[in-house]
Amino acid sequence: MGETTHSMAPPVLRVGLIGNGTVGAAFASALEASHDRLSQRLGVRVRLTQAAVRTPDRHRDALPGIRVHDDAAALAADTSVDIVVEASGDPGAAGWLRRAIARGAAAVSANKLAIASDRPLLDALARRHPLLHCEGAVAGALPIVRALRDSLDGEEIHDLRGVLNGTTTYILTRLERGDRFADALAAAREAGFAEGDPASDLSGQDAAAKLAILATLAWRRAVTLADVPTRGIDAHIVDVVRVAGAHGCRVRLVAEAWEDDGLQLRVEPKILEAGDPLARAEEVINVVAVQSALAGPLTWYGAGAGGRHTASALLGDVLTAARALVGTHTGRIAA
Repeated sequence: MGETTHSMAPPVLRVGLIGNGTVGAAFASALEASHDRLSQRLGVRVRLTQAAVRTPDRHRDALPGIRVHDDAAALAADTSVDIVVEASGDPGAAGWLRRAIARGAAAVSANKLAIASDRPLLDALARRHPLLHCEGAVAGALPIVRALRDSLDGEEIHDLRGVLNGTTTYILTRLERGDRFADALAAAREAGFAEGDPASDLSGQDAAAKLAILATLAWRRAVTLADVPTRGIDAHIVDVVRVAGAHGCRVRLVAEAWEDDGLQLRVEPKILEAGDPLARAEEVINVVAVQSALAGPLTWYGAGAGGRHTASALLGDVLTAARALVGTHTGRIAA
């Protein structure tokens, strides 16, 4: 990029988007709405220039002025694209992310299953690779990935616990109010908090993938989805929820990692006492609690599902990636 002068428009960082569903569309809208603010903060313009989707004809009207096609691999390999944002949920996305990083582009992803199943990407996360960013893959708008990667990077993490799956928390909240399991699941679908096939959420696989990413960052070693023993929820949980409620407790799908003669991991439904920080999780709220050597107990709480919330995380990662690509220019500070 050439030097910027007062008479010239700032240079452009080109973004390629893979996937334009709920999250992708929310990100594209947020990026356009934030264009002037981002340009002012970065000194460069960040522009969405192309999108790869399964059915291009259905998305062209929603993405005017943008090249829309169906070749995600070509987008990842395209040297004109500086930042690849992957919001497709495609299980093959890891290859696209690796291809983008290998050619020097930044890769931003909300695809927890693809990342948590790919050891090279997890190794890159453990090493804090400056071109790989995945805040949106774990807990929506909660900045827990950035906290573990940056703020707590010098810390010794003792344990990490979280309620990380909004679908199961929404269902369990409805069960507490007297719904049947099937009705609670239907309500989650209607509200947009459950997929047509909710198997990944109900089985605990979604939460396990998120835990794998967080454990990789916390303990700086690759932890894969296959490393996490997992048990989810089904209609049999209804009686447990009601008995727990009668004793002032709540049932939540809890993801945990801790050191005890090696790294221990698990995802399973647990009965939580009312005073447990994780018991605050309801509807689609996520909660993450970390115990570290110096900072002690820390808790993050906020929306963990929904297009807008994940788009916020993607936008933050794009900003971080853009700074890494263009460098940070700072002025002098007066003595």
